[in-house]
Amino acid sequence: MTEINRQEIRLDVEESGIARLTLARPDDRNAMTPAMGQEIKETVAELNERDDVRVVVITGEGRSFSAGGNLARLAEEAEAGSGGAGEGRGIGGGRSFYSLFLSIRDLRVPSIAAINGHAIGAGFCFSLGADLRVVHRKAKMGMTFVKLGIHPGMAATWNLPRLMSPSLAAELLYTGRLIDGEEAVLLGIASRVADDDFEEQVDSLALEIAGNAPVAVRAVKETLRGTMSRSIEEAIGLEADQQAMTFGTDDAKEGIAAIQEKRAPNFLGR
Repeated sequence: MTEINRQEIRLDVEESGIARLTLARPDDRNAMTPAMGQEIKETVAELNERDDVRVVVITGEGRSFSAGGNLARLAEEAEAGSGGAGEGRGIGGGRSFYSLFLSIRDLRVPSIAAINGHAIGAGFCFSLGADLRVVHRKAKMGMTFVKLGIHPGMAATWNLPRLMSPSLAAELLYTGRLIDGEEAVLLGIASRVADDDFEEQVDSLALEIAGNAPVAVRAVKETLRGTMSRSIEEAIGLEADQQAMTFGTDDAKEGIAAIQEKRAPNFLGR
């Protein structure tokens, strides 16, 4: 296992192919800062250069996933007034700040937000940038922006309606109410909820993904990325192209042989 410690995040890459990106500001409930966002963006670029990484787990150190924007910084922004629109204003500075954190969407491998504790405001938005979410039953999540008198940011109004019913997404955005892990699964925001077995549930999902053919998994992620804007005819064509590509890999030969021989496959990612 390799471990990389930065100022505000930590990265661990295991031999299993699981990379763990941990927000490491537990004394401040992993509140988000521009420096943290920059470290995440740089880490995403580094992970994309590694062939040994098959899935990325994103979590928070301590009792919180992320409390969102720093309240002292938010107070300064409110005191300063509206200023310029979009850039240079808002949580952490607006568009550039949001893009730093949502760079996790650029990971070429699947990502899992392991929501171990509260994910509030921008912290909740950050978790929606991952492909999947596993939530601790006691964790609270909420788009609390309107309770602070501010408009949501970090693609809240784009991501949330794509994960759940648009009307229910609107309810969460209009009310700013908190939900727990159980409701997150019922709404379709999370795929799993866990109690004391939280880490085991996260690892089980991550290992299941990491055990599949890496080239095929990356291709599926790329196909899913644009699925909301494609017609079914376009989807059929793209899937045919990607399937043809994967049929030419050694992993396809290995996967078929493993089924025929009734054994576990050993995918090498080529």
